[in-house]
Amino acid sequence: MSFRSALFAASAFIAATNAHITISNPVPYSADQVKIDKAAITADQFPCKSQYGFKVTQMNSMKVGEPQKLEFDGSAVHGGGSCQLSYTTDTEPTKDSVFKVIKSIEGGCPGVDGTKSFEYTLPDSIPNGHGTFVWSWMAKMSGAPEFYMNCAPIDVTGGASDASGLNALPDMFIANIASTTCTSPLNHAVKFPNPGENLEDGGTNDVEDPTGDCGAKGSTPATPSSGAPVESSPVVSAPASAPVQTAPAASATAAPVQSTLATIATSAPAASAPVASAPIASVPVASSPVSATIPSGTAPANSGSGSETGGSTGGSTGSPGSCSSDGAIVCNGADQFGICNGGSVVWQAVAHGTTCSNGNIQKRTMYYARPALHARRI
Repeated sequence: MSFRSALFAASAFIAATNAHITISNPVPYSADQVKIDKAAITADQFPCKSQYGFKVTQMNSMKVGEPQKLEFDGSAVHGGGSCQLSYTTDTEPTKDSVFKVIKSIEGGCPGVDGTKSFEYTLPDSIPNGHGTFVWSWMAKMSGAPEFYMNCAPIDVTGGASDASGLNALPDMFIANIASTTCTSPLNHAVKFPNPGENLEDGGTNDVEDPTGDCGAKGSTPATPSSGAPVESSPVVSAPASAPVQTAPAASATAAPVQSTLATIATSAPAASAPVASAPIASVPVASSPVSATIPSGTAPANSGSGSETGGSTGGSTGSPGSCSSDGAIVCNGADQFGICNGGSVVWQAVAHGTTCSNGNIQKRTMYYARPALHARRI
Protein backbone atom coordinates (compact mmCIF):
# COMPACT_ATOMS: atom_id res chain seq x y z
CA MET A 1 0.00 0.00 0.00
CA SER A 2 1.37 3.41 -0.96
CA PHE A 3 1.83 6.18 1.58
CA ARG A 4 -1.00 8.17 -0.03
CA SER A 5 -3.37 5.18 0.15
CA ALA A 6 -2.46 4.53 3.77
CA LEU A 7 -2.98 8.18 4.66
CA PHE A 8 -6.38 8.25 2.94
CA ALA A 9 -7.48 5.04 4.70
CA ALA A 10 -6.41 6.42 8.07
CA SER A 11 -8.22 9.72 7.44
CA ALA A 12 -11.38 7.92 6.38
CA PHE A 13 -11.26 5.72 9.49
CA ILE A 14 -10.79 8.70 11.81
CA ALA A 15 -13.65 10.60 10.16
CA ALA A 16 -15.95 7.58 10.38
CA THR A 17 -15.20 6.86 14.04
CA ASN A 18 -15.53 10.50 15.10
CA ALA A 19 -18.91 10.72 13.38
CA HIS A 20 -20.55 8.78 16.20
CA ILE A 21 -21.12 9.09 19.94
CA THR A 22 -19.69 7.53 23.09
CA ILE A 23 -20.13 8.38 26.77
CA SER A 24 -17.40 10.36 28.53
CA ASN A 25 -19.04 10.59 31.97
CA PRO A 26 -19.14 8.12 33.59
CA VAL A 27 -15.80 6.95 32.20
CA PRO A 28 -16.40 3.71 30.25
CA TYR A 29 -14.48 0.45 30.42
CA SER A 30 -11.37 0.39 28.17
CA ALA A 31 -11.89 4.11 27.57
CA ASP A 32 -8.90 4.54 25.24
CA GLN A 33 -10.27 2.04 22.70
CA VAL A 34 -13.94 3.01 23.09
CA LYS A 35 -13.11 6.69 22.56
CA ILE A 36 -11.66 5.79 19.14
CA ASP A 37 -14.34 3.27 18.15
CA LYS A 38 -17.63 5.14 18.53
CA ALA A 39 -19.54 2.95 16.07
CA ALA A 40 -22.68 0.94 16.83
CA ILE A 41 -22.15 -2.58 18.15
CA THR A 42 -22.80 -5.86 16.36
CA ALA A 43 -24.24 -9.07 17.79
CA ASP A 44 -20.79 -10.56 18.40
CA GLN A 45 -19.68 -7.37 20.24
CA PHE A 46 -22.70 -7.42 22.59
CA PRO A 47 -22.67 -6.30 25.33
CA CYS A 48 -20.64 -3.14 25.85
CA LYS A 49 -18.14 -3.45 22.96
CA SER A 50 -16.88 -6.55 24.71
CA GLN A 51 -14.12 -7.03 22.11
CA TYR A 52 -12.06 -4.48 24.07
CA GLY A 53 -12.49 -6.23 27.40
CA PHE A 54 -13.46 -4.62 30.70
CA LYS A 55 -10.38 -2.69 31.79
CA VAL A 56 -11.25 -0.26 34.59
CA THR A 57 -9.76 2.98 33.27
CA GLN A 58 -11.37 4.89 36.15
CA MET A 59 -13.77 3.69 38.84
CA ASN A 60 -16.86 5.93 38.94
CA SER A 61 -18.17 6.41 42.49
CA MET A 62 -21.91 7.04 42.80
CA LYS A 63 -24.18 7.46 45.80
CA VAL A 64 -27.81 6.42 45.56
CA GLY A 65 -30.19 9.40 45.39
CA GLU A 66 -27.54 11.96 44.42
CA PRO A 67 -27.76 13.69 40.99
CA GLN A 68 -25.36 12.30 38.39
CA LYS A 69 -24.36 13.70 34.97
CA LEU A 70 -24.44 11.74 31.71
CA GLU A 71 -22.07 13.37 29.20
CA PHE A 72 -20.91 12.43 25.71
CA ASP A 73 -17.93 12.60 23.37
CA GLY A 74 -18.58 12.94 19.62
CA SER A 75 -20.49 15.19 17.26
CA ALA A 76 -22.96 13.26 15.09
CA VAL A 77 -26.20 12.75 17.00
CA HIS A 78 -28.10 11.39 13.95
CA GLY A 79 -31.11 13.60 14.65
CA GLY A 80 -31.47 12.33 18.21
CA GLY A 81 -33.33 9.16 19.08
CA SER A 82 -34.10 7.30 22.30
CA CYS A 83 -31.75 6.20 25.09
CA GLN A 84 -31.92 4.01 28.18
CA LEU A 85 -29.75 4.00 31.30
CA SER A 86 -29.46 0.57 32.87
CA TYR A 87 -27.51 -1.34 35.52
CA THR A 88 -26.22 -4.85 36.13
CA THR A 89 -24.39 -6.24 39.14
CA ASP A 90 -21.99 -8.04 36.77
CA THR A 91 -18.57 -6.36 36.62
CA GLU A 92 -17.69 -8.09 33.33
CA PRO A 93 -21.06 -8.42 31.56
CA THR A 94 -21.77 -11.24 29.10
CA LYS A 95 -24.61 -12.08 26.71
CA ASP A 96 -26.34 -13.76 29.66
CA SER A 97 -26.20 -10.67 31.90
CA VAL A 98 -29.49 -9.01 32.87
CA PHE A 99 -29.58 -5.22 32.45
CA LYS A 100 -32.22 -3.37 34.51
CA VAL A 101 -33.54 0.02 33.38
CA ILE A 102 -33.14 2.96 35.77
CA LYS A 103 -34.15 5.70 33.28
CA SER A 104 -35.57 5.97 29.74
CA ILE A 105 -35.36 9.01 27.43
CA GLU A 106 -37.73 9.00 24.44
CA GLY A 107 -36.68 11.48 21.74
CA GLY A 108 -33.86 14.03 21.62
CA CYS A 109 -31.15 11.76 23.05
CA PRO A 110 -28.19 12.27 23.02
CA GLY A 111 -29.24 15.60 21.45
CA VAL A 112 -30.74 17.00 18.25
CA ASP A 113 -28.37 19.74 17.01
CA GLY A 114 -25.48 18.40 19.08
CA THR A 115 -24.87 16.42 22.24
CA LYS A 116 -26.22 17.64 25.57
CA SER A 117 -25.86 16.34 29.11
CA PHE A 118 -28.59 14.50 31.00
CA GLU A 119 -29.21 14.17 34.72
CA TYR A 120 -30.13 10.95 36.51
CA THR A 121 -30.02 9.38 39.97
CA LEU A 122 -29.47 5.79 41.02
CA PRO A 123 -32.63 4.38 42.64
CA ASP A 124 -32.44 2.93 46.15
CA SER A 125 -33.15 -0.53 44.71
CA ILE A 126 -29.56 -0.80 43.43
CA PRO A 127 -27.41 -2.79 45.87
CA ASN A 128 -24.14 -1.51 47.31
CA GLY A 129 -20.85 -2.50 45.73
CA HIS A 130 -19.31 -2.70 42.29
CA GLY A 131 -21.44 -3.07 39.18
CA THR A 132 -21.84 -1.82 35.61
CA PHE A 133 -23.67 1.29 34.37
CA VAL A 134 -25.05 0.97 30.82
CA TRP A 135 -26.00 3.58 28.20
CA SER A 136 -27.88 2.27 25.14
CA TRP A 137 -29.07 4.30 22.15
CA MET A 138 -31.15 3.77 19.02
CA ALA A 139 -30.52 6.71 16.67
CA LYS A 140 -33.33 8.41 14.76
CA MET A 141 -31.45 8.76 11.45
CA SER A 142 -28.49 6.45 10.95
CA GLY A 143 -29.03 5.06 7.44
CA ALA A 144 -29.94 1.65 8.85
CA PRO A 145 -31.28 0.54 12.25
CA GLU A 146 -28.37 0.42 14.72
CA PHE A 147 -27.78 -0.23 18.43
CA TYR A 148 -25.18 1.74 20.40
CA MET A 149 -24.07 0.54 23.83
CA ASN A 150 -21.38 1.77 26.24
CA CYS A 151 -20.69 0.44 29.73
CA ALA A 152 -18.85 1.92 32.71
CA PRO A 153 -17.68 0.51 36.06
CA ILE A 154 -19.33 2.10 39.09
CA ASP A 155 -19.01 1.74 42.86
CA VAL A 156 -22.42 2.18 44.53
CA THR A 157 -22.92 3.43 48.09
CA GLY A 158 -26.07 4.23 50.06
CA GLY A 159 -28.00 1.52 48.25
CA ALA A 160 -29.83 -1.70 49.07
CA SER A 161 -28.42 -4.72 50.88
CA ASP A 162 -29.69 -7.15 48.22
CA ALA A 163 -30.83 -7.23 44.57
CA SER A 164 -34.53 -8.00 45.15
CA GLY A 165 -35.64 -4.44 44.33
CA LEU A 166 -33.31 -4.26 41.34
CA ASN A 167 -34.77 -7.46 39.88
CA ALA A 168 -38.23 -5.86 39.85
CA LEU A 169 -37.12 -3.16 37.38
CA PRO A 170 -37.82 -3.64 33.63
CA ASP A 171 -35.21 -5.19 31.36
CA MET A 172 -33.22 -3.05 28.93
CA PHE A 173 -34.76 -2.83 25.45
CA ILE A 174 -32.61 -4.39 22.70
CA ALA A 175 -33.21 -4.04 18.96
CA ASN A 176 -31.46 -4.00 15.57
CA ILE A 177 -28.68 -6.49 16.38
CA ALA A 178 -30.44 -9.81 16.92
CA SER A 179 -31.58 -12.65 14.69
CA THR A 180 -35.24 -11.68 15.26
CA THR A 181 -37.22 -9.02 13.42
CA CYS A 182 -37.27 -6.39 16.20
CA THR A 183 -36.14 -3.05 14.77
CA SER A 184 -36.42 0.61 15.72
CA PRO A 185 -38.48 2.83 13.37
CA LEU A 186 -36.69 4.62 10.53
CA ASN A 187 -36.52 8.43 10.88
CA HIS A 188 -38.28 8.27 14.28
CA ALA A 189 -37.26 7.90 17.92
CA VAL A 190 -38.28 4.53 19.31
CA LYS A 191 -41.04 4.29 21.92
CA PHE A 192 -39.96 1.77 24.56
CA PRO A 193 -42.49 -1.03 25.25
CA ASN A 194 -41.58 -0.95 28.96
CA PRO A 195 -39.65 2.24 29.84
CA GLY A 196 -40.06 1.94 33.60
CA GLU A 197 -41.26 4.56 36.06
CA ASN A 198 -38.46 7.07 35.35
CA LEU A 199 -39.31 8.25 31.81
CA GLU A 200 -38.09 11.55 30.31
CA ASP A 201 -39.89 12.98 27.29
CA GLY A 202 -37.41 14.55 24.88
CA GLY A 203 -40.15 16.84 23.53
CA THR A 204 -39.35 16.10 19.88
CA ASN A 205 -42.78 14.68 18.93
CA ASP A 206 -41.15 12.01 16.75
CA VAL A 207 -41.68 8.88 18.86
CA GLU A 208 -42.97 5.71 17.20
CA ASP A 209 -43.38 2.07 18.25
CA PRO A 210 -40.74 -0.46 17.20
CA THR A 211 -41.60 -3.07 14.59
CA GLY A 212 -41.25 -6.84 14.56
CA ASP A 213 -41.08 -9.44 17.30
CA CYS A 214 -39.99 -7.11 20.11
CA GLY A 215 -42.01 -7.96 23.22
CA ALA A 216 -41.41 -5.95 26.38
CA LYS A 217 -37.59 -6.00 26.25
CA GLY A 218 -36.87 -6.32 22.56
CA SER A 219 -34.79 -9.15 21.15
CA THR A 220 -31.85 -11.09 22.51
CA PRO A 221 -28.66 -11.14 20.44
CA ALA A 222 -27.90 -14.58 19.07
CA THR A 223 -24.38 -15.96 19.17
CA PRO A 224 -23.03 -15.70 15.59
CA SER A 225 -22.27 -19.00 13.87
CA SER A 226 -20.31 -19.60 10.68
CA GLY A 227 -21.64 -21.52 7.73
CA ALA A 228 -25.25 -21.35 8.86
CA PRO A 229 -27.71 -21.70 5.97
CA VAL A 230 -29.84 -18.67 5.15
CA GLU A 231 -33.51 -19.34 4.67
CA SER A 232 -34.98 -17.83 1.56
CA SER A 233 -37.91 -15.46 1.87
CA PRO A 234 -41.29 -17.00 0.98
CA VAL A 235 -42.71 -16.17 -2.43
CA VAL A 236 -46.24 -14.81 -2.10
CA SER A 237 -48.69 -15.89 -4.78
CA ALA A 238 -51.83 -14.01 -5.75
CA PRO A 239 -55.05 -15.38 -7.27
CA ALA A 240 -55.85 -14.17 -10.80
CA SER A 241 -58.10 -15.25 -13.62
CA ALA A 242 -55.12 -15.39 -15.97
CA PRO A 243 -51.72 -17.08 -15.42
CA VAL A 244 -49.20 -14.93 -13.55
CA GLN A 245 -45.72 -14.73 -14.98
CA THR A 246 -43.11 -16.00 -12.52
CA ALA A 247 -40.78 -13.34 -11.08
CA PRO A 248 -37.22 -14.12 -9.95
CA ALA A 249 -37.06 -15.37 -6.37
CA ALA A 250 -35.88 -12.86 -3.76
CA SER A 251 -32.77 -13.56 -1.75
CA ALA A 252 -32.37 -12.85 1.95
CA THR A 253 -30.36 -9.86 3.07
CA ALA A 254 -29.51 -8.23 6.37
CA ALA A 255 -31.56 -5.06 5.94
CA PRO A 256 -35.30 -5.26 6.66
CA VAL A 257 -37.69 -3.83 4.06
CA GLN A 258 -41.00 -2.32 5.08
CA SER A 259 -44.06 -4.06 3.71
CA THR A 260 -45.64 -2.36 0.73
CA LEU A 261 -48.21 -3.18 -1.91
CA ALA A 262 -47.00 -3.63 -5.47
CA THR A 263 -49.31 -3.90 -8.50
CA ILE A 264 -48.21 -6.50 -11.06
CA ALA A 265 -49.81 -6.84 -14.47
CA THR A 266 -50.73 -10.31 -15.72
CA SER A 267 -51.20 -11.26 -19.34
CA ALA A 268 -53.94 -13.55 -20.62
CA PRO A 269 -53.19 -16.44 -23.05
CA ALA A 270 -53.65 -15.82 -26.77
CA ALA A 271 -57.19 -16.26 -28.13
CA SER A 272 -58.94 -16.15 -31.51
CA ALA A 273 -60.72 -12.92 -30.62
CA PRO A 274 -59.01 -9.58 -29.78
CA VAL A 275 -58.13 -9.19 -26.12
CA ALA A 276 -59.31 -5.87 -24.67
CA SER A 277 -57.60 -6.02 -21.28
CA ALA A 278 -56.02 -8.31 -18.74
CA PRO A 279 -56.82 -8.54 -15.00
CA ILE A 280 -54.56 -6.87 -12.50
CA ALA A 281 -53.40 -8.81 -9.43
CA SER A 282 -52.28 -6.97 -6.30
CA VAL A 283 -49.42 -8.86 -4.68
CA PRO A 284 -48.21 -7.82 -1.20
CA VAL A 285 -44.43 -7.80 -0.96
CA ALA A 286 -43.22 -9.87 1.99
CA SER A 287 -42.13 -7.79 4.99
CA SER A 288 -39.21 -10.12 5.73
CA PRO A 289 -35.77 -8.92 4.60
CA VAL A 290 -35.51 -9.28 0.83
CA SER A 291 -33.27 -8.10 -1.95
CA ALA A 292 -34.87 -7.67 -5.36
CA THR A 293 -33.04 -9.24 -8.31
CA ILE A 294 -32.08 -6.63 -10.93
CA PRO A 295 -31.84 -7.85 -14.55
CA SER A 296 -28.38 -7.80 -16.10
CA GLY A 297 -27.47 -4.59 -17.84
CA THR A 298 -29.76 -2.33 -15.83
CA ALA A 299 -28.94 -0.01 -12.94
CA PRO A 300 -31.17 1.95 -10.55
CA ALA A 301 -31.73 5.57 -11.47
CA ASN A 302 -29.71 8.09 -9.51
CA SER A 303 -32.14 10.74 -8.36
CA GLY A 304 -31.32 14.21 -7.05
CA SER A 305 -30.44 14.65 -3.40
CA GLY A 306 -29.54 17.13 -0.71
CA SER A 307 -25.84 16.37 -1.17
CA GLU A 308 -23.44 19.19 -0.39
CA THR A 309 -20.64 17.67 -2.46
CA GLY A 310 -20.12 15.25 -5.31
CA GLY A 311 -18.38 11.89 -5.27
CA SER A 312 -18.63 8.26 -6.20
CA THR A 313 -22.14 6.84 -6.19
CA GLY A 314 -21.41 3.12 -6.36
CA GLY A 315 -20.18 0.56 -3.83
CA SER A 316 -20.21 0.71 -0.06
CA THR A 317 -17.82 3.63 0.34
CA GLY A 318 -16.54 6.48 -1.78
CA SER A 319 -14.03 9.31 -1.76
CA PRO A 320 -14.47 11.82 1.08
CA GLY A 321 -16.12 15.13 0.26
CA SER A 322 -16.69 18.46 1.93
CA CYS A 323 -19.70 19.75 3.86
CA SER A 324 -20.70 22.66 6.08
CA SER A 325 -23.16 21.46 8.76
CA ASP A 326 -21.56 19.21 11.40
CA GLY A 327 -23.75 16.30 12.45
CA ALA A 328 -26.04 16.59 9.42
CA ILE A 329 -26.84 13.75 7.03
CA VAL A 330 -25.51 14.53 3.55
CA CYS A 331 -26.69 12.71 0.39
CA ASN A 332 -24.41 11.69 -2.48
CA GLY A 333 -27.02 10.75 -5.04
CA ALA A 334 -29.83 8.45 -3.93
CA ASP A 335 -27.64 5.48 -2.95
CA GLN A 336 -24.99 6.98 -0.64
CA PHE A 337 -24.97 9.11 2.50
CA GLY A 338 -22.52 10.40 5.05
CA ILE A 339 -22.43 12.27 8.36
CA CYS A 340 -20.85 15.72 8.19
CA ASN A 341 -17.94 15.87 10.63
CA GLY A 342 -15.52 18.79 10.84
CA GLY A 343 -16.26 19.93 7.29
CA SER A 344 -15.68 16.52 5.69
CA VAL A 345 -17.85 13.51 4.95
CA VAL A 346 -17.08 9.86 4.15
CA TRP A 347 -19.64 8.19 1.88
CA GLN A 348 -21.29 4.86 2.63
CA ALA A 349 -24.11 2.99 0.98
CA VAL A 350 -27.67 3.39 2.31
CA ALA A 351 -29.49 0.32 3.62
CA HIS A 352 -31.29 -1.87 1.09
CA GLY A 353 -34.80 -0.60 0.44
CA THR A 354 -33.96 2.98 1.39
CA THR A 355 -32.80 6.08 -0.48
CA CYS A 356 -31.10 9.33 0.51
CA SER A 357 -32.93 12.51 -0.48
CA ASN A 358 -32.62 16.08 0.81
CA GLY A 359 -30.65 15.05 3.90
CA ASN A 360 -33.06 12.27 4.92
CA ILE A 361 -32.99 8.47 4.66
CA GLN A 362 -36.35 7.34 3.26
CA LYS A 363 -38.03 4.12 2.21
CA ARG A 364 -37.53 3.44 -1.48
CA THR A 365 -40.83 3.12 -3.42
CA MET A 366 -41.08 0.02 -5.60
CA TYR A 367 -42.81 0.22 -8.99
CA TYR A 368 -43.65 -2.51 -11.47
CA ALA A 369 -44.41 -1.49 -15.03
CA ARG A 370 -47.51 -2.92 -16.64
CA PRO A 371 -46.58 -4.62 -19.93
CA ALA A 372 -48.33 -3.50 -23.12
CA LEU A 373 -51.09 -5.87 -24.24
CA HIS A 374 -51.75 -6.42 -27.92
CA ALA A 375 -54.62 -8.13 -29.69
CA ARG A 376 -53.74 -11.09 -31.83
CA ARG A 377 -54.68 -10.77 -35.45
CA ILE A 378 -56.74 -13.62 -36.95
